[in-house]
Amino acid sequence: MANRLAPAFWLALTLAAAQAAVAAPPGPGFVTRKGPALFRDGKPYRAIGVNIPHLSQTYFGTWFHIEQIYGTPERAKQAMLAALDDAARSGIAFVRFFANPGYPRDTDLIYAKDRDAYWRRMDQLVAECRRRRIGLVPSLHSVNGWYAYCGERAQAILDPSSKTYKATHQYIREFVARYRDEPTILMWELENEAMLAADVDMAGSDLLPRAVYSPGAQVREKGVREDSLTWEMILRIYREQAAFIKGLDPKHLVTSGDASTRPECTSRRETFPDFRYRNDTLREMLANNLASQPEPLDVASYHFYGAPVADEPWKLWGLSAAEMVRALARATQAARVPVFFGEFGQMKPSFAADHGAAWTVAGIDALEQEGVSLAAIWVWHFPWQPDLTVSSATHPALTRRIARFNRLHAGLK
Repeated sequence: MANRLAPAFWLALTLAAAQAAVAAPPGPGFVTRKGPALFRDGKPYRAIGVNIPHLSQTYFGTWFHIEQIYGTPERAKQAMLAALDDAARSGIAFVRFFANPGYPRDTDLIYAKDRDAYWRRMDQLVAECRRRRIGLVPSLHSVNGWYAYCGERAQAILDPSSKTYKATHQYIREFVARYRDEPTILMWELENEAMLAADVDMAGSDLLPRAVYSPGAQVREKGVREDSLTWEMILRIYREQAAFIKGLDPKHLVTSGDASTRPECTSRRETFPDFRYRNDTLREMLANNLASQPEPLDVASYHFYGAPVADEPWKLWGLSAAEMVRALARATQAARVPVFFGEFGQMKPSFAADHGAAWTVAGIDALEQEGVSLAAIWVWHFPWQPDLTVSSATHPALTRRIARFNRLHAGLK
């Protein structure tokens, strides 16, 4: 009898220990949540950061476009350090970056060849940010990041026996376990804008070109139906991966990395794969965005690019850009969920045409008034997108507004 009870006893003990670990305060410097608000060291925490999407890959010397943009890996690395220095001087609170190894060719350069060297370079990068008191939001690209490298269909991420699933979870495990005690990590992000691909039929669509693979690799340049992910598939992935990360690391919050749902989200879901277009109503749009961020995700993620013009998507619902931001924020916070505008910027005029960044500065006013927890400007020191990139030199009014927000709400001096 005692032997038969022992496994149940140890299981109960393990679960109790896990629950105690989750309930325990994570320690100094970690961000926590209570309802729709974030806290750090017992104080309300709200912050504005920036996107440097190519940060780790360029610092490592593996980014596909290094020769085209920077010339040499050393010059590329120095450019990333200069971007971090500018962020630190400008009162930027954190950097969101695409934290996967990159294209299949980029993955082969270091991660697949010398994993220890890859993680040593990540340690160096995290240390550079720690010294500058800059937080990090690593986007793990855990939905679409590995299937091309593994030579499988996108839906392989749902199959625990697939190469894609195993590679994805191995990378998450290595990354998250390595930095679970590191408060420089602000929170974990799963994927960049996965919900924009929900119920989009990939049959016949262009996939990654041959140029981004290593020589001799087998390449599929056209998609098939099994490269499509439905709404329900993505929700399942979010739930499972968020739980997986929390099992490895109870100290950090998790967000999705979503851009928000498409304006025709409901009709795509109802008619996939034989898509029949219908715009969502405002009520459907808000409900879809809330439903797209399922528990156990901690923070809802949206991306937003504002413009003072009348021909943008929000005109469907009779809203201005500022009203759209407020509507998303209010609906989400009413559901007791913190909000992260993981990409926040402007178009028509672009940043290149508006060095005062008038809409974005006004947008930050709206974020402040609505109590939005986090936002990250797209994009910082990113010459690949010259119309969208900003720095303290090119957009001083914007950086001053960010610094003022962070002094008031993030405790930055």
